[in-house]
Amino acid sequence: MDYDTAAAQKKQQLRILLVERLERQGVEQAQLSGFFRELEKLLSGLPDVTLPAVNARLHYLGWVDVTLDYHSLELAAFCIGDR
Repeated sequence: MDYDTAAAQKKQQLRILLVERLERQGVEQAQLSGFFRELEKLLSGLPDVTLPAVNARLHYLGWVDVTLDYHSLELAAFCIGDR
């Protein structure tokens, strides 16, 4: 297995882990694309944003049942930044 294939597999595993974590934190499968879109806008506009600020913004936008933890936010930032 070459490096590119191994790296692609690792990235895919991290995305799967992120989706599983988000589902446990209140994001339903059908809502994932919209959630990622809002989170991407938030993180790209404010790259140094804090976890409490992210959760406050998500709640303001209507994601009141979702509260991210630190690890999920880090995974999301990595996955979004890797697009």
